[in-house]
Formats: sequence, C-alpha cells, structure tokens
Amino acid sequence: HGHARNHHTGHGQSEQVPRAHMLQMLPVIFLVLVGLASNFASRDAGTRFSFSETTQYRNERTSASLGISYWVTDEFEDTYPQGTKFLAEFDRQVEIYYVRTVQSDCDKQDNMMYRKVMLAKRTGNAAEVQKARNFPRPKCREMEKIKSR
Repeated sequence: HGHARNHHTGHGQSEQVPRAHMLQMLPVIFLVLVGLASNFASRDAGTRFSFSETTQYRNERTSASLGISYWVTDEFEDTYPQGTKFLAEFDRQVEIYYVRTVQSDCDKQDNMMYRKVMLAKRTGNAAEVQKARNFPRPKCREMEKIKSR
C-alpha cells in the first residue's frame, strides 16, 4: 500500500519539472524581448527625425540635455506629445544617435590626421609633419564640447 503512494508522488514531480524549466527561462525570454523592442525603437527613432531640414522634416526641435537641433515630421506630436515620457525617451535616443555619429566622425578624422602625419614623417620635412598634426578635426572638437557639458 505504501509503495503505491510513492509511485503516485513520483508521477506528480515529473509533471512539475517542465514547468520549473519554463519558469527559469522566463527572465531570459523577457530580456530577449526587451532587447528586440529597444532595437526596433532605436531604428524607429532614426526614421522619425533628421539632423537637417528637409521637405519631410520641417519642424525644428532641440534636445533637452545636449541642446541638439533636429527636425521632425508634422505628425510627430501625435506620436510624442509634449511633456510625455515617450518624448523624453525619443529625445534621449536622438542624443545617443548624435553622440555616436560625432564620435565615429571624430575617429575618422583622427585616422586621417594620423595617416597624414605618417606620410609627412617619411618626407623628413618638419613643417609638413606639423601641418599634418594641425589637420582640422572639427568633429573631435565637437566631441570635446559634448564631454565637457
């Protein structure tokens, strides 16, 4: 009689094992979904604004933290009403995109200057080396301004 009871208990545990595995997987599934959602939100933000005025993007806005000018469509405020967390998050995405773009452009300008310096050093002409070192890097100056805010 006791043997039958143990057998029944064992059967109940085997049904709970898959459920336990599913519960353990929920945080992972959640993180994957959040990651996908943020990727789509980032891409979406990229199509809803421009850093220059065009016929489609003709309403100028300024980001809250960094004061970056960007332009949006006429329908922008329908999706991102003034004073909402959605607008604040959009603003933050614009700033992140802007800073990444400026940093990337600065890296390109640094590489260009480095190549010019290396080429000038091969000539042995000190004036050419100095000229190469003074190669203008406006995006790097802009990045320094952003960092100092």
